[in-house]
Amino acid sequence: MGQDVSVLSDASDDHVLNIVQHINSKAEEIRRASKHLTMLNISLLIALNLADELFRLRGETDTICSQLETRSEELIHIINRKGKEENIPLRCA
Repeated sequence: MGQDVSVLSDASDDHVLNIVQHINSKAEEIRRASKHLTMLNISLLIALNLADELFRLRGETDTICSQLETRSEELIHIINRKGKEENIPLRCA
């Protein structure tokens, strides 16, 4: 975005560089679409786009976790039922 910023992070340099490149890519994308935006407006649009992406991904993660939990419970039920049918004691090793 044409700004030099010092970043202090526990993450690796490569990770921080990937984030910076992602932000710069988003800024360039917005700049090409709307040539008359201020740097502040570009920054706000980047923040809104990233927040939208984060919320969508959290929703997808919640859905996947819920599906995994349901399937796990179904498998446990099937295993317990089979164990009772075949008189197999279920125990952890």
